[in-house]
Amino acid sequence: MVKLMFVSRTFKRIKITVRTSIAKPGNGQMARGNMKNLLLVYNPNGGKEGKRYLVKGLRGVLNHAMMELAKQREIEVCHISDKKTTQKGEPLLPEGYHLNGSCYPEEECIRHKLMGSLKKQSVVRFNPVIITSDNIKEEINDAQKVHLSTEIRNALMKDSKRSTQDFRERFIAGEFNLEIELLKELDQELLGFLLKSILYMPEIRWGASANNGAGKIDLLEVNLQEVTRTRTVKKGKVIEKESEQNLWKEMDEVLKAWK
Repeated sequence: MVKLMFVSRTFKRIKITVRTSIAKPGNGQMARGNMKNLLLVYNPNGGKEGKRYLVKGLRGVLNHAMMELAKQREIEVCHISDKKTTQKGEPLLPEGYHLNGSCYPEEECIRHKLMGSLKKQSVVRFNPVIITSDNIKEEINDAQKVHLSTEIRNALMKDSKRSTQDFRERFIAGEFNLEIELLKELDQELLGFLLKSILYMPEIRWGASANNGAGKIDLLEVNLQEVTRTRTVKKGKVIEKESEQNLWKEMDEVLKAWK
């Protein structure tokens, strides 16, 4: 019996190349300008190679794309909200949707089968998109280079030094890769719906300031892949390798199969 010196996992993923001319995918406005609306993550070497940020909101774009695509095809799916009304009694649930997770388990809708809710784990996992400034000259393996810019919002009240606006917001622009891992084998219906929802994502604006022109995304590439990831130890150092194979024929088949 041959004893393997490594561990491995084989799975499918969807790899997407995205481009945006300007987007503000932040966590909201931060007062006093001390914090930016991008989430700062761990920076090795004391940040000497540039600060790294986590890009947020792409899962939300896909969620909204699923809802809109299903509505077009007259398929009722979960809304992103699990509440019917606001605290003031204003309706939150548009016609053609049901509360998030309320279909589970008896009449589980197609969106819930993929994205899940508090009642059930999602079967798709978004890998983190870590970005850094394209001004960094060094080669960086753990972050993707994009253009970063800062808008300073500062205004004073008339005849007063009291500030009515005092914060900064980060905008990003450029190309980056997004990877979505499939945690289980999906049938053609689920995989087809997922892929077509991804193709619908450019119809949804990403992040804030959408009405002012920000948040438009373009899809440059979408690839369904089979990935084998291996990990071993050599002289105490962990070595990880990854091989990938594009499944273009399977992707064409599932796109044709769904609706």
